[in-house]
Amino acid sequence: MPHQISPSPYADDRECSVAELQTISFAKLASCDPEEQHRLMIAAEQDGFFYLNISDLESKGLWSDYQGVLDVMASWFETPMEEKVKFAYGSDVQGYKPLGLQTGATEKSKDGFETLRVAQQGLDWTVKPLPGQVLASKELFNDFINKSRMHVLSILSSLSDATGLEGEERYERSHRDDGPSNSSMTFHRYPSRKVRDSDNVGHNKHTDISSIAFLFAQQWGLQVPARGAQPEDDAWDWVQPKAGHAICNVGDSLRFLSGMRFRSVLHRVMPVAEMEHSHRYSIAYFCRPVHGTMFRDSEGRMISCDTWFSHKFDIYRATHEEQRKNTILTGGIESAESRSRIHSSVVV
Repeated sequence: MPHQISPSPYADDRECSVAELQTISFAKLASCDPEEQHRLMIAAEQDGFFYLNISDLESKGLWSDYQGVLDVMASWFETPMEEKVKFAYGSDVQGYKPLGLQTGATEKSKDGFETLRVAQQGLDWTVKPLPGQVLASKELFNDFINKSRMHVLSILSSLSDATGLEGEERYERSHRDDGPSNSSMTFHRYPSRKVRDSDNVGHNKHTDISSIAFLFAQQWGLQVPARGAQPEDDAWDWVQPKAGHAICNVGDSLRFLSGMRFRSVLHRVMPVAEMEHSHRYSIAYFCRPVHGTMFRDSEGRMISCDTWFSHKFDIYRATHEEQRKNTILTGGIESAESRSRIHSSVVV
């Protein structure tokens, strides 16, 4: 079980190009510190990705909860496939997703991860129930989900403060607790090379559906475009895992709700040296707006967040060729024309 931060994505001493991301203090956000709120706003506008320090008392033991649920999930992922697929409901918010249902990080490949999703209230569902190992630790998982949500709502509230929003215009109002949503906690395992097919490669580049993605990862693999790089450069920086920190990023929904002010960033997951012999794990809470929230998407349409959610998952499962025909996969960060041009130049 990986509880130690891996020293490098590479097996040798090669230099590693690492993304320079801001670190935001959750303790300061919780106290409504205006300077920290401003720093958060700048990070959301310029980088779209940032670290959130969750090691202080204000985080109420979230990092410890993370390590506890990681132990449970690492054990469950070792369950035989015939047992895991009993929870494969075909749902994008609850249940199991096997390897290979989406595109991978290289052309013609399939994805290299399996996932168990838990809907916001999914621990209580009797329809599409969760595995017994998860339900046996229901209190721990409930605490972990609720604390993660509390952190994300604090981020949204801080962005509302920093941008001067009031009333129903505030971002957290589109994510209120009394409204149903597609928010979910997802547990990912990227199996080691020893137990997966060579055609299953990482996670294809994409922007997230969510307003905020709140990621826990102690292993390398996550990449973002290199600072200043153009799409045709295909240049990527590694995102360094940090103990006691969540990796947060703006997703499509918040980008659209902000009128494109905040930056939803492309990212992908690539295999690293450690995965020759070890599995890679990550856990992400995806906070999404309440059902019926409207915004203008990257195709210029006024649609509900629910429709965007459905379209995005459909395009995740499409072929690489189909994905290049619109802006949905990359949230408008790359145009369909530019991605087709890039692909053509690579093929030639």
